[in-house]
Amino acid sequence: MNAMAELTLGILTGAPIGVWPLLSLLIALGLLCSRDRQISLLSQIPVPLIALINLPSLLALEAYRLAFMSWGLAYLCGILGGFWKQGHWTLARTGLRITVAGEWFSLTALMLLFWANFANGLVTSLFPELAAMAFFQILYLALLGVLSGSFLGRLLRMFFWQNQPAPHACGKKRHTEVLRRL
Repeated sequence: MNAMAELTLGILTGAPIGVWPLLSLLIALGLLCSRDRQISLLSQIPVPLIALINLPSLLALEAYRLAFMSWGLAYLCGILGGFWKQGHWTLARTGLRITVAGEWFSLTALMLLFWANFANGLVTSLFPELAAMAFFQILYLALLGVLSGSFLGRLLRMFFWQNQPAPHACGKKRHTEVLRRL
């Protein structure tokens, strides 16, 4: 067996068993977000808690102050980006019900978070010198921060969205207009 096949097999069999069901769940959630749908605003409140998965990575670093600063700055940027982008995807709000357009960002963000954490674990075990470098840590934590922050920004945008009914079934007309503007 060649080295690449051994490495791949080692990754697949060496990962904790709970990783693969989690990946399946994240893919399913991301695919759900790709469809136009109505959601409850209250059901979206726990979504920004995804940032908590970053805590073990932050606390494990020796230079935790630098880590928290880079992650925090990226988190703030993610909030701003998520707030701005959710304006394109929110079609209508009536009370606590929100009509949102389907989008692929959620799947992309969830996959990036998952695979960044997976890659960090892999790099930490195979190349500890690289994982200990400040550049690697800052880049890794900035990615986690901006993606995690985007979920809070999106929630805030939905909270502050004006009540207005959808013009058509699930807002297809508005969705087309938004896509034309992009």
